[in-house]
Amino acid sequence: MRTVAALAIGMIAWLASGTASAVPIGNLNIDVFASSAPNRFGSPSWSGYAANALNSLENGLGTTGDRNLSPTAYEVLNGTYMPGDVMVTSFNSWRGVASPGAPFGSEYGNRLHFGLHIVGDGATQFKLNDLTFAIHSSDGDALAFVGDFVGFDFDGTNSDRLLGINWGADRVKGGVDDFTVTGVGSALLSIDELMYVGVGNAYWPGGPGDPLTGQAALDDTAGYILANNVVITGSYCITGSNGHSYCDGTSLTPVSEPGTLAVLGMGLLGLGVMRRRDTMARLFEKA
Repeated sequence: MRTVAALAIGMIAWLASGTASAVPIGNLNIDVFASSAPNRFGSPSWSGYAANALNSLENGLGTTGDRNLSPTAYEVLNGTYMPGDVMVTSFNSWRGVASPGAPFGSEYGNRLHFGLHIVGDGATQFKLNDLTFAIHSSDGDALAFVGDFVGFDFDGTNSDRLLGINWGADRVKGGVDDFTVTGVGSALLSIDELMYVGVGNAYWPGGPGDPLTGQAALDDTAGYILANNVVITGSYCITGSNGHSYCDGTSLTPVSEPGTLAVLGMGLLGLGVMRRRDTMARLFEKA
């Protein structure tokens, strides 16, 4: 993966200000929506979640479903997240709870994804090949994930979470000449609209280097996130066919699940504060 140069100073200042996402920016409009997804590595619910996410992103539906009732629900996080939203595991868990009951018994935790919707104005198009991304966290950047989409085509294993549309010769969405792009080299094709489940990252309680396992590992990681007030930011930049660059992103601050502090106690919170970064393994993906 190629490393992306640091974002422009103006973009960094904008993200630090906490300004909401979904800001119209010239000839391309970029909306970024954070959401906590089932862990694609092993989850039987990923494809259902991804379908709900793409449908919501394309049609502006916002939250669809209830993730307290279904692991396929797509819930938009508006400025805050809970520790369980960003912890994937090698054992069954859901939103910070080990060995959860039905219908979550086969899940492997949750990953924070930054969903993306880009729309052109009918004249300005763009290419997936020119899109870059960045995830950062305020705890010494333990969740740093930065890169681009060079050669990351719309086909194969990417087709369930990426959708690119060319509006055809009439340059208007909804006409009979609209078509979705796919195939080898499709990252280089000009498109008018992109829906993407988003890049994601998560901590890995009980993973390599973690002396704890099961619920104890989940609780300790939750304590670490809350005690360090870990702010997580996701952003994208794209260059349009007009040669101009456009960026957008969103930041999330942690809040505790009901009863978290009472369950953890100051002992586990202390462990979280003292925890070394090399025990904070994480799993990220372009998905």
